[in-house]
Amino acid sequence: MKEGEGEGGRRLPRRQALLLLAGMPQVLLGLRSGGGGWGWEWEGMKEGRVREEVLPVVAGSITACWHLLNEGELEAVERTVGSYLPLLRKWAYEPSGVQREAAYLAAQGHFLLGLVAYHNLGFLQELGHDRESTALSRLADKSALLVKALTYLGQDYYHLNAPLQMQRVLEEASSLLSSVPPVLHRTVHTGLALAYARQGKRREALEQVSRAKAVGSGPGPGEEELPVYLQADEGEWRLILREGWVRLELSRHGEEKEHAMEAERALAQIEGWRGRIAVPERIRLEIVNRRGEAAIGRGELEEYVSYTVEGAEGARRLGSGKRRQELVSNWKRALERWPWEKRVRELGELVLSG
Repeated sequence: MKEGEGEGGRRLPRRQALLLLAGMPQVLLGLRSGGGGWGWEWEGMKEGRVREEVLPVVAGSITACWHLLNEGELEAVERTVGSYLPLLRKWAYEPSGVQREAAYLAAQGHFLLGLVAYHNLGFLQELGHDRESTALSRLADKSALLVKALTYLGQDYYHLNAPLQMQRVLEEASSLLSSVPPVLHRTVHTGLALAYARQGKRREALEQVSRAKAVGSGPGPGEEELPVYLQADEGEWRLILREGWVRLELSRHGEEKEHAMEAERALAQIEGWRGRIAVPERIRLEIVNRRGEAAIGRGELEEYVSYTVEGAEGARRLGSGKRRQELVSNWKRALERWPWEKRVRELGELVLSG
């Protein structure tokens, strides 16, 4: 049977195939949501052998879950990863021949659950996942994994309004850049730029953006291709989003219109990449919302309304509380900018409805 085909050779829809692959560890181990024991087929088998048999299946599930996340299947990812992550984490903390592999996969499991928590506005829960993923990344002894974990942790501190902690975490990540893929260099530099921008340090922030733009892309030293967690969560769109985001953060410290214009110029680059790169829907909608924010700073009412309608429709499809929160924040700013505009007031019903 070919990949993606069901019984009788019928090709499964992509979503169904991914869900099937993602759920294989549950089938294999006989796990139940929220915990469980060994399935009958493993009775009498040494646990070391079980781990060796199960971990490749978990790796396939993690890969499928990254794709499901990018297609907006947040609940499916949370349910699936949550069902086997406790066991995976147990193996990661117990010395064995597959400890590092278990830690590598468990760290990614926490990446995924942290992203789901982020979209559900559970920022403290996200912080807990990313702290755990950082510890597991150290156990896995994979530099790229650790740097990725630190970038997630840094962004958590941004959302918790702790820019100095964000800066310190990303400075540690910066010290490891010599041994990781270039895409992570850009994420670390733009993360530092956000930390500086939150503190109103314009020169330092823009210097980090320039450093990020000077970096190429592609696999790291000795790698033929990027690992799945980088393929799914890094790309040209990351630099586009972050450059605009930094400018919007700086606009809160003065020269609002100038920075808003630069933000729109940066974010508009995504138009040139249409059809050339696959942009996850969760990221595309964030760019839409950031462009809406930039439109407010530039005083462009029609653009703001257009981006808000597009962003609200997308947030509803995705089921993302975070994308909804961005729309509400923009709407409140728009009310301050255009208090007399009926169209802005009417958008309240659209952005506030879940």
